[in-house]
Amino acid sequence: MNIISISHMFPNSIQPNNGIFVKERVKYVAKKTNVLMVAPVPFFPFNYLIKKYRRLNNIPRKERFDTLIVHHPRYFCIPGLLKFSDGILYYLSLRKFFEGLLELNDIHILDFHWVYPDAFAGLKWAKKFSKKIVVTIRGNESICYFERSLRKQMLIDTLKSVDHMIAVSNDLKRKVVEEYDVEGTRVSVIPNGIDAGKFFPVDKVEAQKQCGLKPGRKYILALSRLSHEKGLDRLIHAFSKMDKRDTTLLIVGDGPLKNKLQAIVRELGMGKNVFFFGAVPHEETAKWYNAADVFCLPSLWEGCPNVVIESLACGTPVVASNVGGIPDLIPSDSYGFLVPAGDPRSLAKALDVALNREW
Repeated sequence: MNIISISHMFPNSIQPNNGIFVKERVKYVAKKTNVLMVAPVPFFPFNYLIKKYRRLNNIPRKERFDTLIVHHPRYFCIPGLLKFSDGILYYLSLRKFFEGLLELNDIHILDFHWVYPDAFAGLKWAKKFSKKIVVTIRGNESICYFERSLRKQMLIDTLKSVDHMIAVSNDLKRKVVEEYDVEGTRVSVIPNGIDAGKFFPVDKVEAQKQCGLKPGRKYILALSRLSHEKGLDRLIHAFSKMDKRDTTLLIVGDGPLKNKLQAIVRELGMGKNVFFFGAVPHEETAKWYNAADVFCLPSLWEGCPNVVIESLACGTPVVASNVGGIPDLIPSDSYGFLVPAGDPRSLAKALDVALNREW
């Protein structure tokens, strides 16, 4: 069987952590069948004026990433504006590229990792060449769950037109079936997976040394993008309510809320107990999980977060919000604790219990 996998989020030489969860699945599927990976890159004529987009010009058109050959065709995208037009611009920009691939290759399935704009545009190519199309539903934002917009209706129409869907959690399947009126038989639930050869328990003290941490303290780790939906401001406020004499909060990651979160730490006078380490390469995250006593993910919403699976694989218990696919990953208190999203008091209590429990 020959598959084209398409995702606008995928690691590249400039953004090695971009869409790691997509890469992991594609890498393992490629061990079983033939996969051609296409990871389109947004292009805007004035990219060089926008810091966020400036580096994208340096992504090569084609590169090897792990065992995969990845193509990076460009699609026209207006940064931050007219998001309902992204799907149409994606289709028009990439039409010749994909039609050329489909004419020259015996492809059986188009495997899209995002509903919009990827699968929305891909439907037109699939119909023209009579190909089957599968799309993965990865989170609330990927299905515009919190929006009331033209883009949301375009997305719902896409879901009703594809041949099959993969939801990464039971929660996401329920939402598209019950609220988007999609037939349940057309949705399979396949959680995200990880590389067990990279994430496994090692000596905690040694891991702490590798991370530059002092042994003898208790460490709470938060490893995520520093953005609103991750709820890290709630974690910081929860930590302010805890006994911090022998406990440190480690925040690993980068994102738009970094300055705001650092300001909250300063306002609460916790500069000696909360440390920001910035983003780290994905291959180095295992040592951080192993160095921690508890991993915390206080998200307001989630799909199937790989960080929870990675932490558990390293033997580190998890305290996380009871949202999305997280309850599927923490089915009992043998793995950690679930707390209501956005509730610093409940979060502080659960973290305190987790830190003082023998796991």
